[in-house]
Amino acid sequence: MKTEKFFSIKSQFLLLAVLLVAFSSALWGWWAWKNERRLLYESLEAEGKQVVTSLASPIINALLYEEMGVIGEGGLLDNFIEEIMNNSGIPVVHAFVTDEEGKVLVHNKYSEYGKTYSDPLTRRAMAEERYLSAMVPGGKSQPAILDMAMPLHIYGKSWGTLRVGVSTAPLEAKLQALARRIIGAAGLFFLLGALLSYLIGRSMARPLERLTALMSAISTDNLAVELPRRRPDEIGMLQESFREMLERLRRSESERERAVAQLVQSEKLASIGKIVAGVAHEVNNPLFTINTCIHNLEQDSVAPNHNLDFIKQGTQRIERIVRQLSDFSRTGSLELQPVPSDRFFMESSEFARMAMKRYPVLFLARDNCNPPVRLRLDKGKIQQVILNLLINAADASPTGGEVHLTAACAATTYTISVSDRGTGIPQELQSQIFDIFYTTKPAGQGTGVGLAICKSIVEMHGGKLSFESRPGATIFTVTIPHLARRGSL
Repeated sequence: MKTEKFFSIKSQFLLLAVLLVAFSSALWGWWAWKNERRLLYESLEAEGKQVVTSLASPIINALLYEEMGVIGEGGLLDNFIEEIMNNSGIPVVHAFVTDEEGKVLVHNKYSEYGKTYSDPLTRRAMAEERYLSAMVPGGKSQPAILDMAMPLHIYGKSWGTLRVGVSTAPLEAKLQALARRIIGAAGLFFLLGALLSYLIGRSMARPLERLTALMSAISTDNLAVELPRRRPDEIGMLQESFREMLERLRRSESERERAVAQLVQSEKLASIGKIVAGVAHEVNNPLFTINTCIHNLEQDSVAPNHNLDFIKQGTQRIERIVRQLSDFSRTGSLELQPVPSDRFFMESSEFARMAMKRYPVLFLARDNCNPPVRLRLDKGKIQQVILNLLINAADASPTGGEVHLTAACAATTYTISVSDRGTGIPQELQSQIFDIFYTTKPAGQGTGVGLAICKSIVEMHGGKLSFESRPGATIFTVTIPHLARRGSL
């Protein structure tokens, strides 16, 4: 877990940001210090150069006056050296004047008087006849010295050099103080940068952590997860992808549940079909004997016997139920044949019109499939479906009500609709309407097998049996695929 935290996006971003801030702080501090050091040294040298340049001409004049005997030897030069040593603008360490041979004519230290300098700086200044400077490194306790040499040259004659040494100790002290300030500012900048990086990293990681928690909570039992509001960035794109994935999972789960339900229903129907086939055979044998006995009793009886009528009606009801169960068990086999839709609808409507004569309703048929299409179906079984739906509609209709049979076609499907103006199917019962042995009719009038048989027949044709119902209007629709327009045959 600790390893995962270390390699998290927030940790990686924070580490990278801290390193970047530290590097930029160090780079900025180093550049500021170097730039300030350069400026301080340039300022120091500029001030020193100004001093030696401004005194070069008076010193040459003093040397000239001494040679002419106007003034005493060394007196005026000592004043110039003392003036240089007392300059409060720059920390002068030494100042002296040499002749053209490098011999010291005057020095701030009397012990150096008469000494001959042959160092490279003096020789170069004399040879090049221009101002030169050099940095003399210091020791452990001695600071470095900026050594400046100004040639005393006029009218083609060299009178020697003016040498001034300036201590860099005050400058280094300023640089050390500047370094401390830079380190403090860089440290503060580093802390602020690290804090800001942490806040930014946490702000970036928090929605990812929330999304991770939501993803961990996802299961097949819990797909209804409320996602955060849409963000206008890459994290928002990730949230949207996750939302789309959830939607696909919901659809897949719904399809899986429907497939499982259909599989259970198919298995149930298959099992019931096997049982029904055996039961129908066992029931038909004693039923045949009962019908024979009823017939004999009717032949022997002189007066009408209402009990025999009741028994006969009961046996007929048993025969009808057994016949429906036998039809249900045989829905697995279809005899498909090509049929034009107009002829199929005409035969179905005529057959239905004869069957509906015993119901007190108005039957209306209308074929809206024009031009006709070619169907491939088991005509007898689909007509059985239509008749069952029409009888159910007639049973649900009030006296004098209208029952409509309507055909229509689309690009790839052919539909037949049966509608009535009855009381409708209650909302709480609609989910069970196709279950085997379920019926909304009163006891003794319905078997609960008809719609289950119709649904199986339609689905075996690759179609769908659906319905819409509300008080005053119920429509059952059979949708099956067709082959082509009749005109293209």
